[in-house]
Amino acid sequence: MVICPYCQKEITVNQDTCPHCGVTLIYFYCCKRCNQEFAATGTLKFCPLCDADLSDQMN
Repeated sequence: MVICPYCQKEITVNQDTCPHCGVTLIYFYCCKRCNQEFAATGTLKFCPLCDADLSDQMN
């Protein structure tokens, strides 16, 4: 569980939108393979630039 930065209620990690306040969540990543930083409006399993596995890299 994580805390929504807008309404401060608990949500599950894999949700793209907070079910309580409706805000779209932004996740930040730094790919360990290509060293690129990027943001996504949802959880990603693979880097969009080099296809590296990102399952352990969500910030």
